Amino acid sequence: MGGGGTAYLTGYEAAFINPANLAVPDKSTRFSIGIGTAAGFFAPVMSVGSASRQFQAYKNYLDAHQPEATAITASEKQLILDRNYPKGRSRSEHQHRMDLILGGIQWRQGDRAFSLTARTRFSTRTEVGRGWYDETFEDLDSSTSVRDMSLFQQSQFLHEFSFGYGQTFDFVSGLIPRVGKLYIGIAPKFILGGSYLDLQYDARYWFTDEMDQPLFTRSFSYRSTGNFSGATRHYTANGDPSAAVQRHFPSSFQQDFSDYTTPTGMGGGLDFGLVYVLTLGDDLSLAHSGNTQPIEKSLRLGFSVTDLGFVSYNENPRSLDHARDTTLTPFAAASGQKYEGSPGQYLSFFDEVPDLNPFQFNQVGRSDDSPERPFKAVLPTSFNAGMLLQVNRLKLAADLTLGLNDSAFNNTKLIAHFGMEFAPVKPVPIRLGAQVATDSPTLWSLGTGIVMKHWELSAGAQFLSPRGSPALNLSGAAVGGLTFHF
Repeated sequence: MGGGGTAYLTGYEAAFINPANLAVPDKSTRFSIGIGTAAGFFAPVMSVGSASRQFQAYKNYLDAHQPEATAITASEKQLILDRNYPKGRSRSEHQHRMDLILGGIQWRQGDRAFSLTARTRFSTRTEVGRGWYDETFEDLDSSTSVRDMSLFQQSQFLHEFSFGYGQTFDFVSGLIPRVGKLYIGIAPKFILGGSYLDLQYDARYWFTDEMDQPLFTRSFSYRSTGNFSGATRHYTANGDPSAAVQRHFPSSFQQDFSDYTTPTGMGGGLDFGLVYVLTLGDDLSLAHSGNTQPIEKSLRLGFSVTDLGFVSYNENPRSLDHARDTTLTPFAAASGQKYEGSPGQYLSFFDEVPDLNPFQFNQVGRSDDSPERPFKAVLPTSFNAGMLLQVNRLKLAADLTLGLNDSAFNNTKLIAHFGMEFAPVKPVPIRLGAQVATDSPTLWSLGTGIVMKHWELSAGAQFLSPRGSPALNLSGAAVGGLTFHF
């Protein structure tokens, strides 16, 4: 359905998207339990055609960084520039994400509903300046040119335990003359944070018509926990990125990833939502309080605020800072690596350019007498709005999502989701969707499932449409797991 769900999703998973949907009577049963819902998404710097090559690229990303796995030729470098840096764009953004709902239950009592859900999610988001792949300068205005050498990476593991509650908002519903109801929902959650990385390297060469040679402006901020902190500490002490990566990150796809998921902090969050359901035509399913008759014809309007809260990290924290300065720095050659954000790659990437390496700046860490002080990180808060038009077996959905902060899971760009579900055979829905965002490739999704009265399962896939290419590359997959209804 395009990745949305503010007005569409009604299972126990809704606690993380819009808790008000928990109370919407979308099924004739009162109790649901499910396990094993999983979804993954991978948007590489350089998309490849076949699913097997895409899987190999994803495997290389999960493994501890190996320079030979990210080495690129001159033609590949040009392909990266053409697809990720169209004229006027100085940075390219990429994300790799995995979500796993370990289990959840949902039950209804009259016009109220409750849920208990456990989820683990991980994401890495990177932004890479064009200057790492191209030595030419781009015109900023009529007299100034720049070469963007910025590099941003945010990685975060979160274990969440959510309690959701939704009910009819009778005070408003009673004032509405038509057959419609307003639902309100809230879902506080306890959070354990695994390994964390927030690297902000804002740097660029620039010169004007009056200058004889370019200047280099830079600032650096770094926060980490877990094995990211261990690898960084090892590198700054010994100067060997390969040894730091091999010691602190899993070196094969089969190895245990507990180093990432071991808690290094804890915190709390809150998801809140509203949804207004207006039944259409002869659908009177909402006419009586506590009725569990499924809604078949309706217009739903939803709004939610998700991930309000923070995580306080205090196990193996690491903080490094460098205030913005301007200096004369030797001109760096374009990198021979593509930057994917694989574990530890940031150390190897910077080590190739000693004059730009933020971990070797003389002032790093001196702004704070305790670089191992605990710190707090806000959750990836976002505003979500959506609508769903349902007429029997046809559902049309549209969502808008706006992140309030840059994090591993989202950014501050507006994202639009569009989806359609149609059931030519009642138990087997066909789902289509698209996701559109500024300066990002369009994502297309296709899914299906089996929806019976007392159980259901679903699966789907997502495809990326690279700029300048007619091909669709597999970029994500989801499995709904088994859900039982009673």
